[in-house]
Amino acid sequence: MFDPHTLTILSLGFVLGLRHALDADHLAALSTVLAERPTVRASTAIGFFWGLGHTLMLLCVGTLLLALNLTIPDRLATLFEFAVGVMLVALGLLFAAGCSAAPD
Repeated sequence: MFDPHTLTILSLGFVLGLRHALDADHLAALSTVLAERPTVRASTAIGFFWGLGHTLMLLCVGTLLLALNLTIPDRLATLFEFAVGVMLVALGLLFAAGCSAAPD
């Protein structure tokens, strides 16, 4: 089906994707969202659909960039990184507020 070169590239992409999924920012964002779910089933569903949406978005944007031979400018990449930082701080604050409001 695939030649060895293609399988190697796909395998590398898969492994790098797993590493990316376990980065601290992803774990922080997802754990904050999942901490609010009442059951393991609800947490599993949210985690699955979050991962699916994240994967599909990366696939669509990556395919578009490759198809059009475009690159993301450094200034825009920096802006995206800043937006991720702001989101993580907001999620952390929401989590802390939820912990302080939770009954003992």
